[in-house]
Amino acid sequence: MSLSTQTLKIVVITAGVEQYGLPIEHVASIERVLDITPMPEMPSDVLGIIHLRGNVIPIIDFGQLIGKGKTEITDQTRIVILQNEGNFLGLLTEAATDVIDIEEDSIQSPGSFRSREDSLIKGVSKQDLHLVIVLNCPVIFSNRNL
Repeated sequence: MSLSTQTLKIVVITAGVEQYGLPIEHVASIERVLDITPMPEMPSDVLGIIHLRGNVIPIIDFGQLIGKGKTEITDQTRIVILQNEGNFLGLLTEAATDVIDIEEDSIQSPGSFRSREDSLIKGVSKQDLHLVIVLNCPVIFSNRNL
């Protein structure tokens, strides 16, 4: 076993049959769906805001963010609260299914797409029989005008 290999803890969320990974250092909490207050003049993927533990947090529909369409609310739907540099943002997701360990060197560039610092996708990791698309959480914050 190599001591240089780093393991990342990833929160797995779903959109359709695809699995996406959020590095746990950016996940503040995972919440059941709360009442979301719509806000005017927001981008179409911004559903509104919630008030959670003294913070007003904008909520983004993860399905719309990645081009999959509106997320349907079910018993499994969760709001994943992300944090970055003292800012908070919520992602409305179909489900938050697991926390897994991924070897950092198992994250590969997705095919012929070039990896860019401003890309939402950090890379892809094969886990058992499926792929987990690892997201670059700071990009979600930097692409927002909230």
